[in-house]
Amino acid sequence: MEIVVIGGDAAGMSGASQIRRLQGGWPITVVERSPLTSYAACAVPYFFAGDLASAGDLGVVTPAAFREHSRIDVRTHTEVLAIDPRARRVAVRRDDGGEEAIAYDRLLLATGALPVRPTWEGVELDGVFFLRSLADSLALANRLHTGASRAVVVGGGHVGLELAEALARRGLAVTVVERAATLWGGGDPELSRLAVDELAAHRVAVRLKSAVTGLVGQGGQVVAVATEGGEIACDLCLIALGVRPNVALAAAAGIGLGESGAIAVDEGQRTDRPGVWAAGDCCEVLHRVTGRPCYLPLALAAHRAGRVAGTTMADGEARFPGVVGSLAFKCFDLAIARTGLTPAAATAAGYAPRGVTVEAESHAPASTGHVPITVTLWFDATTRRLLGGRLAGREPSVAKRCDLLAVAITTGMTVGEVADLDLTYAPPFGPVWDPLLQAAARAARECGN
Repeated sequence: MEIVVIGGDAAGMSGASQIRRLQGGWPITVVERSPLTSYAACAVPYFFAGDLASAGDLGVVTPAAFREHSRIDVRTHTEVLAIDPRARRVAVRRDDGGEEAIAYDRLLLATGALPVRPTWEGVELDGVFFLRSLADSLALANRLHTGASRAVVVGGGHVGLELAEALARRGLAVTVVERAATLWGGGDPELSRLAVDELAAHRVAVRLKSAVTGLVGQGGQVVAVATEGGEIACDLCLIALGVRPNVALAAAAGIGLGESGAIAVDEGQRTDRPGVWAAGDCCEVLHRVTGRPCYLPLALAAHRAGRVAGTTMADGEARFPGVVGSLAFKCFDLAIARTGLTPAAATAAGYAPRGVTVEAESHAPASTGHVPITVTLWFDATTRRLLGGRLAGREPSVAKRCDLLAVAITTGMTVGEVADLDLTYAPPFGPVWDPLLQAAARAARECGN
């Protein structure tokens, strides 16, 4: 059985490795256009900030290790040109310019995502970066050594805020430009205020409700970002407006896409074409609250979907149960996390969402280092089911508390059941009434409990 995997990152290498575990004798070929496999894109901001020694640290497992220890034929610097599902062949172009066709019996598409590229004038100027590929990251790293002093980050989502922190820590004057009235989407004014205050404390300027109209160049180099409120001078412009599924190869081959525009798959990661599977950021996933396919490109989901695909490709039994959309990041000393549905998404899914926000201490007063944590919970007014939540505070446990909410949402708990959870208590770890319990209890009271 000849296996070909397109894409050597999270989903692709998880799938290839799982096939090798289950089918030790099957030939497996992975085609990857970059020089690395298992590229840790989430660690890129920390690389720019100087927390990693070199770009090589962004590779979790090297191509050589996969070849030597897993007997997986990893072909880096190789681009896929086309897929022929009828002939079961993949046309590729090697780094030396030569082209060939690779036959397969079963194919895994793990082509990932591409950055959203606006149509503004000037996006092709030198000094403008989108930072989705390893090549993008290396180019920016090189540019940072040439004396850049001013940067504009377009986009106030979690990637934009992480990049703003990284550049500020490198000594650049940074401005974040966001078209919406709040940072990090979802229309949460309190969370946005906390993030704006944290950025301001570290001399990062924020311009909300500021739409970009174009980029200004001089001699082929970006020198300013033009907005409706005027120009912002810069040496670098980082555009972080989100991602879209990389489905060009799939679409050209007639492989079915879902309503989100990502590749549609079943619970075993099979596409609608015989012999073709897909996993990772190019695919839709099932949302465990709504029960509907959606597009949520997150790292753990990609790894898990890749493993499921590898299992079913190797004639095993597995299913991907779906996601609730858990995400955490930090902005300097502020930790922010979310899980589940936003009010807008809940309304679109047919729920009647209500919300409560509580600010509570992270630890007991008897313990040193206690700081306030802001907890927002959204729940259905009719069923009282917990639908989603967000947390923020200068406390690392924000992310782990969000994990607890993810469990509650996954299991369909009501806010009253969350309020009744028997959580641990000790002053070094938290107060008697954990902030989550306080928020859930308030939500339960609003429901009449």
